[in-house]
Amino acid sequence: MSDVTQVCCTLRPGDLDPSLPAPFAKRRKGYPTFTTTWTFEDWDHHLSRRRYLRWFFGFFQSRLLRRILPMLTIYTLWSACALWLYPRGPEALISKVAIPLAPLSLVSTFLAFLLTLRSNQGLQRLMDGKKAFSEMVLYTRDMASLITFNIYPRNPQVGLKLIRHVALFGWLLKGLMRGPKVNGSDEDIIRTMLWPNAADADFILRQRKRPVAVISQLRQAFFHLAKDHQLSTAEEIALDHSTQSLNRCIMETEKILATPIPPLYTALTGRLLLFYLGCLPFALRAANVMGGVGTVIICTAVGYAMMALDEMSHLCEQPFRFMPLYMLSKKSVMDVADTLLQLPPDYETGKDVSSYCPIYWPTGYKKQLDF
Repeated sequence: MSDVTQVCCTLRPGDLDPSLPAPFAKRRKGYPTFTTTWTFEDWDHHLSRRRYLRWFFGFFQSRLLRRILPMLTIYTLWSACALWLYPRGPEALISKVAIPLAPLSLVSTFLAFLLTLRSNQGLQRLMDGKKAFSEMVLYTRDMASLITFNIYPRNPQVGLKLIRHVALFGWLLKGLMRGPKVNGSDEDIIRTMLWPNAADADFILRQRKRPVAVISQLRQAFFHLAKDHQLSTAEEIALDHSTQSLNRCIMETEKILATPIPPLYTALTGRLLLFYLGCLPFALRAANVMGGVGTVIICTAVGYAMMALDEMSHLCEQPFRFMPLYMLSKKSVMDVADTLLQLPPDYETGKDVSSYCPIYWPTGYKKQLDF
């Protein structure tokens, strides 16, 4: 399909999402990330026993380290300043703020519990986001199959129009989840896929929730086809069920986007984290378990572990900002087009009927988008 080829190979080429934050926009060889869809090679790297060497030597190129580096640097300087003050005025200053290490460990217990619970909540939101978008790919493929076998043979013009709308659904849902400021308008894709009828493209572009507009277009077409007796009752029910499933995907993704982890819980965890890390240098130095340099190193290591865990929880809390929506949307477009173009042989005669569809894949297209 020339339109699909233009979208996937010209308008949005490659497998790197241009709307990702800068540290995640470039894919480092041998360092798979959840911001892209994985291949067998990615799994081989991920399961390799040499992964520990890769993690060790690639520590300073870590995306997570880049995100927490400003806070970690400030905390390291704070630890050094606290230890620099200690021998200069223990009676005047340090003796008044020094906290025994044992009572502070009680705070660390509550903090570890809060960070773990928040991380689990963030990972659950990430899994829910993956499930919702994966179901979108499934249901668009299912809808395309129903349209191909129940509508296209009887009314090719309407069938092709509906297929174009279904192919757009993933892109429109991605735009709804990331917003126009991050995602852009995707007007070029919309007009390319709906070029035979500019009114359809204008209608989609005017809507506040564009995926919902596609649902409306599908239901309107199914109503008129059933009214004209071009659909049986069973076919109409199957199409309506698939449409409802797509609508549920919108609801599931909107629910995740609109309802974060309670900010009061996040604020409590953050304040307790600041309190614990702020007091840790004084507690370690007062316990006299190690020298000044060793104390700074231990404080930095503890700060890195806790700040990194807190940062990962924040990243997972809004999963659609970092999920591979770009490639999932391209996969949805390709699967929908495959459904129309790669028809099975005729059920009764066994004859190849793919030629009844006037649109063909260009040479090399499948190989280029095979991920």
